[in-house]
Amino acid sequence: MTKFVQELIRLSVFLVIFFMVGCAGSFERPRNLAGAIDGPYQVQRQSMSDAKENPLFAAASSQNLGRCQDMDLALTGPSVTTGLGAAFEEPAVLSPGDLIQLQIVRGEGFDGDFVISPIGYVRLPFIGDIPAAGTTVTQLENTIARLLVTGGYYRPNFVQVSIDVLHWAPIQVSISGAVFQSGDVLINERGANSDPVARVEAAGDFTTQRRLSKALSAAAGVRPDADIRNVVLIRNGRRRVFDMTGAIDGGPVDDPLLVAGDRVHVPSRGCFQIALARPSRITPPGIRVYMCNLTRPAASNAASAIGEHATKLPYGTRFLQGLVSANCVGGIQATNARRWGVLISRNPVTGDSEVVARSIEDLVRRGDRDDFNPVLLPNDAIACYDSHVTNVRDVIAMVSESVSPLLNAALIGGIVR
Repeated sequence: MTKFVQELIRLSVFLVIFFMVGCAGSFERPRNLAGAIDGPYQVQRQSMSDAKENPLFAAASSQNLGRCQDMDLALTGPSVTTGLGAAFEEPAVLSPGDLIQLQIVRGEGFDGDFVISPIGYVRLPFIGDIPAAGTTVTQLENTIARLLVTGGYYRPNFVQVSIDVLHWAPIQVSISGAVFQSGDVLINERGANSDPVARVEAAGDFTTQRRLSKALSAAAGVRPDADIRNVVLIRNGRRRVFDMTGAIDGGPVDDPLLVAGDRVHVPSRGCFQIALARPSRITPPGIRVYMCNLTRPAASNAASAIGEHATKLPYGTRFLQGLVSANCVGGIQATNARRWGVLISRNPVTGDSEVVARSIEDLVRRGDRDDFNPVLLPNDAIACYDSHVTNVRDVIAMVSESVSPLLNAALIGGIVR
């Protein structure tokens, strides 16, 4: 064996030992782990010790609820009242863009289909602009009948006005507070398969898409810290509080019809409520989670079998289930038993990022896993780190791939000589 080959072997052994020593240390945990003092969004996100029983996580659900606070009335003002009122109850009121059909007995010249203008008026022949937005169909019928009489077109008690809503238009409302995406939302949008002609021919339309629950859903749903018992609806300066708990537990629910320009505020209780972390009519049906499970850098997660559908999870999925979806759990116990999972999330109340590091083996084997197995939220990110055995194996393979061509070349050169 030539001296060059001997030196090459020594170098290979040195590199393997060097990298093995570097990988032999414990998993370096992130520096901004959610701590007990800082108060993470979920108690289950707190740092966990390697002890078999950790008192930090005792009755995590109770600790979460223990942080809950009553609604801050300063957010809603002193004029708040509870339940449905005259300005919010059925029937539905008209909004800009609604298509109505006006019929008047012996009213040739007045009959027809009319669209409520962007500023809330409907223009009738000979009468002019009539305020329509914010009124009910019955109120608009009475207004038109009164104007026909005062205008001299009909005698009192001889005018008969009938209005049908042929098409309820989409409306824009504002959502703020404990929702995943606050801002203006558009509800009652018609899909591509809707047939307005059929509705017009049927002389009527019906909508359930302009309700409060649809607006909350359009804002990506309420967060787990939302106070759904005290959802505030503001219309024309008046405020009402609605209890939406029935949308979660199946009981009666105050779900008023909205009109364009309504404002909705969802107060925060400042705590994580596990009952709100599941699909419902006011919470997200599913979430998108970013996943990475790669031993080596690559262009995609194809090597880890993480496809598009694996990253779409039902709302309420926990960290361990997300790790299973990312193919971080299972396999050969000798190489995979000490893997780590990292969750990167954000506290929606404070806006601060929170990082959670967990031993996958602890999540699988410990009976109290629910106390440190947090619920995933929209746009969370999951990453998996390999065990020390896998790290050493891959280091040896990497050194071998680098040195083998040189060693082969040296051996061939020696044979040629």
